[in-house]
Amino acid sequence: MPTFDYQCSSCKNLQEEFHSISATPDVKCEECGAKCEKIFTATENFILKGGGWPSKDMKEKRQMTEKNSRMKGKMKEREHAGEAVRNIGDLKKKKGI
Repeated sequence: MPTFDYQCSSCKNLQEEFHSISATPDVKCEECGAKCEKIFTATENFILKGGGWPSKDMKEKRQMTEKNSRMKGKMKEREHAGEAVRNIGDLKKKKGI
């Protein structure tokens, strides 16, 4: 069921209600009990299912880009750690330890 936003005409309290699209419920304010009016807001509750939708493809691409960035960062950290270990080994060789 979709989520709809309602605003109280008296105290301007915002609240969400779940009901079918065709329903026209008489929504009362949870704070003061006055009548609420439906307001139209852009939400992220709209889900496109299946493949080929630009929003789904862009989300997957963004997730892969973020994952690749994290992996590159981890690889650089390990590379720097390896260099540090090699440098310590070289120092020990020079000092004869």
